Amino acid sequence: MQLQLDTKKTCIMALLALFAFSSLGFAVFGLIMGPDHRIGLERRSEVEVEIRRPQVPDLEEFVQVWHGAGYDLFKREQNCQLQPAGQAAEPWAWIQCREQWVLVPREPGLDLTGFLFQLCSAFLEEGWALQLEAAEYGYTLGFWSHVQGSSQRVLALEWQLEELNPRNYREHAAGLVPVLGEYFDPLGFARRTPQAPVLAIIIDDWGHHSPAAEPLIAFPLPLTVAVLPQLDLTVDLALEAQAAGHEVILHQPMEALDTSLPLGPGGIYREMEPGEVDAVLRDNLARLPMAVGVSNHMGSLVTEDPQAMESILRTVGEQGLFFVDSRTSSRSVVAQTAGELGVPYGVNDLFIDNENDPEQIKGQLRAGLSLAQRRGYAVVIGHVRPATAQALWEMVPELLSSGVELVPISRVLFSSGGYNGLELQQ
Repeated sequence: MQLQLDTKKTCIMALLALFAFSSLGFAVFGLIMGPDHRIGLERRSEVEVEIRRPQVPDLEEFVQVWHGAGYDLFKREQNCQLQPAGQAAEPWAWIQCREQWVLVPREPGLDLTGFLFQLCSAFLEEGWALQLEAAEYGYTLGFWSHVQGSSQRVLALEWQLEELNPRNYREHAAGLVPVLGEYFDPLGFARRTPQAPVLAIIIDDWGHHSPAAEPLIAFPLPLTVAVLPQLDLTVDLALEAQAAGHEVILHQPMEALDTSLPLGPGGIYREMEPGEVDAVLRDNLARLPMAVGVSNHMGSLVTEDPQAMESILRTVGEQGLFFVDSRTSSRSVVAQTAGELGVPYGVNDLFIDNENDPEQIKGQLRAGLSLAQRRGYAVVIGHVRPATAQALWEMVPELLSSGVELVPISRVLFSSGGYNGLELQQ
């Protein structure tokens, strides 16, 4: 350890010496050689440069225009720079600006592309020369304009319009900053603490037809989608959710204390032999290759049984996955068994939609936010239901302003330093 510290100290001293020689060295050289010595640097005379601003539309009024189309402005950044022009004898410069707007839809099913094309038609009717380019999550609309006193036409304004979605949410909502072409999280060291709290929202029971499926897939913040195996829409919904940027896990059916409850295809029963459990679980996972973890559907009987859970968790670990205990039984042995096997695991803190009422669900979501703010993290579970989708959409402004980052369940359990689940579940 001392050798490492000395090496670091040596490197620091070398850098300081380099800086000293690069700055003080030139100063000493100048004193020795005198003020008349020329080293290729000529004194430049002062030149007055006229600054001209091309005509551009006033974007401020479009905050309300987009609001009327169903979008709220979440983030707005402006950057302007001078562009040199004119002759050497009469130099001048013009101002080129770029604005980035991140828009949040207030409801599912909105068409940003269609509305933007309507805006472009209106701009063209007003005589603007436009340049429209597709971007990864939206468009860049350029405005060409003549500079006053010149016949030159320039790209005076680039208006970057981006729709918030689970894929770009971290960049815009979690405070990431670009560094050398990559995004750096300045609060990464404090994630899952009250200084930088996180909340994972898991939505269970995907695989059946539901009118809530599309609104939830279109949700602009990250969710974790827990998909039941071997149903008619299992694979299609999992692929749609993954394409939208949501995390997918297998929602493994397991036997409940009420043994009369049907599990559906691909279920695991307490009396199964370990080999049979392994075969069923591997078959279900093979049908959902995008799944990064497993949670239990029902399962109060199985999650209380150490032998059954050992069989399940051993397979989960061998597949390189994690397990989320839905906590359908207060006598669950998942935490103890997973800890003994070294399998990453998480635990549900509360169900948000035991009452199928949007206002009650919003109350539970606020309870999850409050827990995350106090403890640094929280995990909540809802279901593919219209009331749940409605509550989540109505909570978008509150979720964005809460100071709590919404994350997939894997980011509650893992960080750049590795697995944190055991520490979190104390």
